[in-house]
Amino acid sequence: MDQQAVNDEILRILTKHRIGTLSTMKGDQPFARYMIFRNEEYTLYTISSKKTEKVQDMLKNDKVHILIGFEGGGFGKPYIDMTAVATIHDEKELKDRFWHDNFRKYLEGPDDPNYIVIRCKPKSIRLINHPALDGPYTLSFT
Repeated sequence: MDQQAVNDEILRILTKHRIGTLSTMKGDQPFARYMIFRNEEYTLYTISSKKTEKVQDMLKNDKVHILIGFEGGGFGKPYIDMTAVATIHDEKELKDRFWHDNFRKYLEGPDDPNYIVIRCKPKSIRLINHPALDGPYTLSFT
């Protein structure tokens, strides 16, 4: 697999798969939860309430870890392992862009003062378990 094919496969997985785990550090322990993500190129976005533990964790330590793309059966099913820096955003443009009415279960609406968007800008992305690769492939962002 050449570099362009690897990049295309990473973007395919990030675009196709929406549910993944987001891990933050709670003190000296990692804490993971399932989240719904949307991507713009390699950057992932998810929404939350600013009152959640994950947001408080990120305000103390902005380094996060994301797993996304794993499908049943495991072997030969590629997925993404990402380390990223998380930032909290409450700009109207971002909130409007990522709002979906399904979020009303957790938030009042796109103007809810607790509604925020979390941007996860990658530091590294590993393509793992791809049948065309001999081991993981790491794409680094500096």
